[in-house]
Amino acid sequence: MRARRLLPLGLLASALFALGACSDPDKRAAELAQQADAFAQAGNLYAARTAISEAISLREDEPNFHLLQGVIAMRSSDLVGAYRAFNRALEFDASNRTALAYVANIGIQIGQLTEAEDAADKLLTVEPNAVAAMQVKGMIALSRDKFDQATEIGDKILAIDPRNEAGSIIKARALAKAGKPEEALTLIDTAMGGANQSAALLANKVNIYRYLGQGEPMVEPLGALVRLSNGLPRMRLDLINTLYRVGRIEEARKASLELLAAGSRDPEDYRVLQRIWWQYDKTPVSSETAPGIAKWKEPIAVVATARYLILRGDLEAAAAVIRNAPAKTQPLLASLRTRILADSKMEAEARRQVDALLTADNHDVDALMLRARFATQDKQFERALEAAQLAQTNDPQNPETYVVLAAVYRAQRADFRARQVYEEGLKTIPQNFYLLESYTQYLHQLGDKSRAISAARNFARNVASSPRAWEIMGAQCEWARDAGCMQTAYAGFQDAKKTIFVDDPPGTAPDRSLFGRI
Repeated sequence: MRARRLLPLGLLASALFALGACSDPDKRAAELAQQADAFAQAGNLYAARTAISEAISLREDEPNFHLLQGVIAMRSSDLVGAYRAFNRALEFDASNRTALAYVANIGIQIGQLTEAEDAADKLLTVEPNAVAAMQVKGMIALSRDKFDQATEIGDKILAIDPRNEAGSIIKARALAKAGKPEEALTLIDTAMGGANQSAALLANKVNIYRYLGQGEPMVEPLGALVRLSNGLPRMRLDLINTLYRVGRIEEARKASLELLAAGSRDPEDYRVLQRIWWQYDKTPVSSETAPGIAKWKEPIAVVATARYLILRGDLEAAAAVIRNAPAKTQPLLASLRTRILADSKMEAEARRQVDALLTADNHDVDALMLRARFATQDKQFERALEAAQLAQTNDPQNPETYVVLAAVYRAQRADFRARQVYEEGLKTIPQNFYLLESYTQYLHQLGDKSRAISAARNFARNVASSPRAWEIMGAQCEWARDAGCMQTAYAGFQDAKKTIFVDDPPGTAPDRSLFGRI
């Protein structure tokens, strides 16, 4: 259930014009609020936030100002700020329907369930058929596993509006969780009416199958969601993960290439893609598919893919990616070419190139990692440490930087410092397979069975849907001959086989919207 603009900005503007201007500060506050509204409608959210804040500082007791501040915050994707603003509006107008609807709607999304339910109840008192309030009540009932209550609320919504998607979704979710998945799916299909490609209904069809642990039926509606969302990376990643999970490897590779071609400006999307690959596909891009890379839009897509292939040891595919990259991306790939040389037994040439690369850009992470590697081999530990630390500082989300830095300490037998580096890395990027596997291998060398188990257990909990993660934990348990640990790993593995989704980062609040997982 996504927060909606229950009162358009234009209507807020008309309300602002109606403010009495009994003093100069009041008049100035109204002018600032009107400016904020105009800025927001023009898409200048920074100016809008600044103007409405100034207006509120002059006239704090005007609820319309807080309503406008809340809408601007929502447009800025600041749900917590929006929630606070709408709550503030209620302090000056306790029965304001717009503020009550927003507090109820946003409250459930940010985990303020008691406050959301209270606002929904108050809205229903002044407006008994307020569907937005019923929707909130239905989602709260679902979160508390009160399936009969949720079904009743869904039916009430549908009685008011038989075409209301929220009513159908709430009832379908209640049926699925109550052990009636076939009825739930029939209800969703009926609500879609065959040709109605509704994102909310499709998402819930996917999530019902997800709840049942059935990956194959998820594929078709996920593909439709990708098209409806204009290729939203989050949707693409869900589809890619599902395709790999059901064994449709070539289709998963094709979907991966489509994501990379369309591109994303969020580096986290590439990290998630690599996490999926690490579990299922050593070579997602081959020399045969590499020519299509010439059309990729985002340079980061090329860099991330080449790095992954180098890390996996597929130098031929990595070279093909670099060779076929768009012309505008080529200047960014020089250090990756040098890495391929270093790994292809052409170290002398790679050494010559590293110094030139760092002269041109002394923050080039790949070149710095190579310098650290070569200096470690030469026992120039101070030079190696300086390069490795700078690489890690420049790219703390890159797991290789931690492994390279730890290797410098390991070469000096500074095991305590090496362990600290690994621990810092797992704290910073707690869902990275490469880093976890490198660390557990090191712990094996140290003979530290206890820490190997605890590190693998923490990691598996952070990517609980991954059978591969629980296998890694199981391997540590077997090494330690810990029967209880092995039972835990096996149970996690069995659960993961039925759990088909992309794990959120640790600490992410659950999505309680109509689009969230059941």
